[in-house]
Amino acid sequence: MILLASYNGIRFIENQLKSIQAQTVQDWTLLIRDDGSVDGTVEVIEKYAQADDRICIVRDRLGRLGVVGNFAELMRIACAEGAEFVLFSDQDDVWLPNKIAEEMGYLKALESQYGRDTPLLVYSDLEVVTEDLRRVHPSYMSYQKLVHESREPLKVLLTQNFVTGCATLVNRPLLELAVPVPSEAIMHDWWLALCAAACGKVGYLPHATVRYRQHQANRIGAEGFLQMVNPLSAGSRQRLAKSEYYLLGALRQAALLSERISSRGIPCSPTAKSLLNRFAACARESRLRRLWSVSRLGLRRQGVMRALLLYWRLLVSPRVTIAGERGEHVPSRVGES
Repeated sequence: MILLASYNGIRFIENQLKSIQAQTVQDWTLLIRDDGSVDGTVEVIEKYAQADDRICIVRDRLGRLGVVGNFAELMRIACAEGAEFVLFSDQDDVWLPNKIAEEMGYLKALESQYGRDTPLLVYSDLEVVTEDLRRVHPSYMSYQKLVHESREPLKVLLTQNFVTGCATLVNRPLLELAVPVPSEAIMHDWWLALCAAACGKVGYLPHATVRYRQHQANRIGAEGFLQMVNPLSAGSRQRLAKSEYYLLGALRQAALLSERISSRGIPCSPTAKSLLNRFAACARESRLRRLWSVSRLGLRRQGVMRALLLYWRLLVSPRVTIAGERGEHVPSRVGES
C-alpha cells in the first residue's frame, strides 16, 4: 500500500500520480488523504481515482491535521486494513520506474535474513531537482552531508534523522509497532526509523529511486549543508530556535518508544532499551550532567556542525519532565538505563 498525504499540491501532484502508475510493479493500492486543499488538488485526485480503481481517497471529518498528523492517520488506516507493506509518497516528487521493485526486493532479502516478524525499514537515496525537474544534485544524502549508519544506527537516530520518508518502505511488523504515531513525534519518518533501529533493522539502497523536487512550498526541503549550518544565511535564526524543539522532541520520542516497547512486550535488545531510557532521562538532568550522559552513551550527530549544535542545545535547554504514552514518567534508571 502506498500512502500519499496531499495539501494544495495541484502544481505537481499529477506528475507524481503518473509516476506511481508507471511503476514496473503494478500490484499496489494508493491511499490518499487530502488535508483541506483549496487549490483544486482534490479534483485532480478524484479524476485519477475515478479512472483507476487502485487509487482510494480517504474521506473523513477530521479537518486539517498537518503533515505528521495526515501521515499518521494514513498509517492507522493502512494498519487497520491489514497492509503488509507500506510506502510513503510526497505529492510533489517523481518516482523512478523501478522504485517499488527495488525496495521490495531488498526488503524481501532482509526478511529472509532476519525473519518476517522483524520490524524492517528500507530507504533509498534521492536525486535533488528543481521545480521543473532539472538536476540540482544526484545524491540527496551527499548534498546534505548525510551517511547511512549501518552499525548502531540508534546512536544517531536518537538525536538526528537520516531517513527520508518519501524514499521509504516498511513491513507490517514495523507498521504495527509504530502505530499510532504519537502526536509528539517530530516527523513520521523519524519515528519509523527510530522504531526500526531500536527493535528491527534499517536497510539502505545507495542510489536514487525518487526525484526529490524542491520549491518554495516544500514542508521539508533539501537545503544544502553549508547553507544549513551557515549562521549568516537566510533562516539561520529560525533554525537555531528550532534546535531546542528538535532536542526536546527527540527526548520525548525516546521516552514514548521506551514506554511502548515495555507496555506491549515488544522484543528489543537490552542495549537498545538502555539507550532509549538513558537518553530520555537526560531531560531531567542538569546541563553538564546531560552533556556528560550523551557523550558517555556514544550518541552523536553526523558532522562537526551538527554535533556542536547538539552540544550547545544540551547545555542551554532547561530541564523538562517527559511522560510516556500513558502519562507515566519514564524512569531515569533502568538498571542504570
